[in-house]
Amino acid sequence: MRELNTRAPAARRILRLGLPMAVLVVVGAHTPWIAQRVPRFTFPILAAVGAALIVFSFVNSLVQFMRSSRRVERRLRLRPVVVNVVAMVFLVLLPLTHLVRAVTPPGDRTPRIHAGFGDLLGSEGYPRLSPHRGVDVAGRMGADVLAAADGRVTVARDNRDLCGLIVVIDHDPYGLRTVYCHFSEIAVSIGDSVKRGQRIGAVGTSGQRAWPGFEHVHLELQRGRDINAIEDARARIVGCFDETKMYPADRFVLTYPVRC
Repeated sequence: MRELNTRAPAARRILRLGLPMAVLVVVGAHTPWIAQRVPRFTFPILAAVGAALIVFSFVNSLVQFMRSSRRVERRLRLRPVVVNVVAMVFLVLLPLTHLVRAVTPPGDRTPRIHAGFGDLLGSEGYPRLSPHRGVDVAGRMGADVLAAADGRVTVARDNRDLCGLIVVIDHDPYGLRTVYCHFSEIAVSIGDSVKRGQRIGAVGTSGQRAWPGFEHVHLELQRGRDINAIEDARARIVGCFDETKMYPADRFVLTYPVRC
């Protein structure tokens, strides 16, 4: 008992390294000032090291718990096991699941969705600080970003926040507008009229910098000019843009903002 009180188990010491490292990854990735000033592989490497430490800590704590013979000793060693299980789920298993999805080709040939509307996990699978406002549509670095519907460009600038290089298109007379984030290049100007499927920029990592393999276009659908009046853009997506196809004129529909 005395030894348990005076010397922390190895699992607890390792967790003290792994958890702060994982928190640093989450906070840093959600802070544009930090994310844009470190090499793109910094956070993936930190995440991998943190995950390895958490896995090692989990195994170690589980072994220590199983070896405990006395009730009091087992109770003291149960807490590190519980903490490690929670860390394993949110900082190892969920990101690993997203990584597997990201490298697996979609079966229906449509772009992969890294994060959906209202998700509490980001594109890389880590917990978000708030529900996701839009849809993260996967795309290759430098690939064309396409207008999801006919409209007029009302914003085309560097927002200097999590969105980065942003384009906003108003869709009259529907009272809706689409927001596109994380461009590497903007190809339109304020006041331009654009057609569905027209190139409006290029996929990039401005703002909340995506990790390698998770590059995407953030597509957001707003009602009017209230930035908090948002809805799920995916519910209105009818497929990939096809220049030979006629799209409905009596209702508002979207096509994917990248080529399929």
